[in-house]
Amino acid sequence: MKAHIAALPPAAALAWKVPQGSGLEKVCAGAGVRLRTVEEQDLGRTVADLCGLPGAGEGREPLSPADHTPALVLWGLDRKALDAFLDGLKAAGVRIPLKAVVTDTNRAWTFAALLEELHAEHRAVQKNDK
Repeated sequence: MKAHIAALPPAAALAWKVPQGSGLEKVCAGAGVRLRTVEEQDLGRTVADLCGLPGAGEGREPLSPADHTPALVLWGLDRKALDAFLDGLKAAGVRIPLKAVVTDTNRAWTFAALLEELHAEHRAVQKNDK
């Protein structure tokens, strides 16, 4: 009996409010990462769905993001590739304040819920830095 193994989609980057021409496109292309711009109408979709992962849930009604701070969510990069990707962003001068990777926990969240969590974490870090 043959085992059927579903092929996973290629590495992905979900970009929220990252300006075009920022250099992100070039870094993604160089790293073999599929770039997807997340739009307002995508906020109610799950992170897994936006990454094209199998078994992605349907999501729920979108929540309004706290603000329009640019964010980047990455999926499918191992630690070495992730470090190289982040180094590439830095070398290209691409500044994105909020970054996250897809985890077993957050893959079922709507993109809006993930943005809200990223904003809350960012505010907490800023508060502690003061």
